[in-house]
Amino acid sequence: MINENREIHNDFLAKLIPRKADKIVSVRTEVEDGYYINTFYPFLPGIFVFLNEVHATNISAGTFPKECRMIILNYCISGRCEFKTKSDRYRYITDNNLSIGGYVVKESFFYPTDFYVGFEVGILEELFTPKTHELLKEFEIDIEKLKSISEQNKGLLISEANSEIQRIWLDMYGNNSEDISLIKLDMLRILRILSRSDLGHSKNTDYLTKGQMNLAKAVYSILTRDLSVHVSMREISDELKVSESSLKKYFKIMFDMNVSEYMRVIRLKKAAKMLTETEVSVFDIADLCGFTNQGRFARIFKEYYGMRPLEYRRVGIKFKG
Repeated sequence: MINENREIHNDFLAKLIPRKADKIVSVRTEVEDGYYINTFYPFLPGIFVFLNEVHATNISAGTFPKECRMIILNYCISGRCEFKTKSDRYRYITDNNLSIGGYVVKESFFYPTDFYVGFEVGILEELFTPKTHELLKEFEIDIEKLKSISEQNKGLLISEANSEIQRIWLDMYGNNSEDISLIKLDMLRILRILSRSDLGHSKNTDYLTKGQMNLAKAVYSILTRDLSVHVSMREISDELKVSESSLKKYFKIMFDMNVSEYMRVIRLKKAAKMLTETEVSVFDIADLCGFTNQGRFARIFKEYYGMRPLEYRRVGIKFKG
């Protein structure tokens, strides 16, 4: 059975881990409404480290073999990731949140602002080698402690990272030299701190019922199906037969912005994408993105991106957040 499980694990991980597992490797994947980049950092056999950069709204959670008993750590640098767990609870992680648990996600990950950057670490003991056990022992890293943290919090702990942990994650993220030795050392420090800390109980990130979540998503779909058209919340309220105040409340909770603020960001991001990826005129881009006054569009665009639309197109910058 042990050998059979090891084979299942290896087959599954072969789809995730780059062939050159001794080097830092980035893979870009296109999805229906954007793309995401997974950067693999070599570490130890049985412990897998990724940096996830998402520029999309939805990403499938994939199929995870039930035989795998993987501990998963996530640290969110920026953005917001929402998901439905196997217990049908809706949870989220956002800036400086740390999560520790098993593989609990059902269906897909949802990114309300179509942007997310964070680290993900998978720990699969069945694939540990003597080298892994030796280093974990040398650095006094207790994997059983990480397991118990998950179990004590119904399979998933979500908490704020302390300043020490935050600093190390950000050092890893900013390691432009791609020094693998430094990255491995930082990862060992993080695991050591987590396995020796009292992280307490999970913060409450349950925030909407399934019905409320679906209503918030319905509002999003109506608002974004044609950005050149402005749809009022009163019209949406009439269409969905739910009070305007309730819809605004659900939307704010889910997207962490009110409707007008969110739509302003969505329109600006669409405009920026068109500026760098098409030859459509600035006047037409403003119109297609719902800005009826080109002068106002240029002013708001500069406030958000730090440069006017034509300058943005000229330098070819693709905004990342």
